Amino acid sequence: MKKLCAILAVGILVFALTACEKGGDKTSEPTNNVSIGDTNEPTKTQEKQSSEQRNKSDSAVKLPLTANFPMFSVYIDGPNYQFIQNGSTSLYNVGGIRFIALTSAKGKKADKPSEIIDLYFDNFKNGVSTNCGGYKPEKFNIKESKEIEINGITFWRFQGELLAKNIFDKETSFYTVGYTFIKDGNPFQITGVVVSEGQEQEYIDEITTYVDEMVKTIRDKR
Repeated sequence: MKKLCAILAVGILVFALTACEKGGDKTSEPTNNVSIGDTNEPTKTQEKQSSEQRNKSDSAVKLPLTANFPMFSVYIDGPNYQFIQNGSTSLYNVGGIRFIALTSAKGKKADKPSEIIDLYFDNFKNGVSTNCGGYKPEKFNIKESKEIEINGITFWRFQGELLAKNIFDKETSFYTVGYTFIKDGNPFQITGVVVSEGQEQEYIDEITTYVDEMVKTIRDKR
């Protein structure tokens, strides 16, 4: 019996020593200083959060005032400017400083969006003339243009100047940015113009941002 107990004691001691040696092996292995969370590649959660942050940033501009394009049930959201309805052109207006015009009329047709800016110039001119600081629009000088698709609608985006002249034949130019598009066979135009004498960059940036965001809200229902 004593012999059996001695054998068991030796066996337990050997087992304990073996376990300690294995544990020592584990702690002595080299470790990697960069954990999964420290890698440069973003996780799916990080990508999702970044996407959500971008979307929030994109929609940061407030567009509380919904209006329809003249003569049509096509709606758009705009800034909290004074709203003026003037025939085939309606305006979101800050008197003597800047405005965003919506132009559309029955019976007008265009084969492609880039034709609309000429098609509607008289309608636009008549609608905004009293809001150009004593100047009358003469023509657009387009410096940049491109065709883009937003929410299934093909737009022609233009950027440049609105050339204008006063009663003394003094000429000037106003920063202009806008979009034209065809919806259900009907042409539409949205035009942002800075008419302040100083052509301040803050107003140029504001109008550009508003116009770019407004076209994303165009829809058939209020």
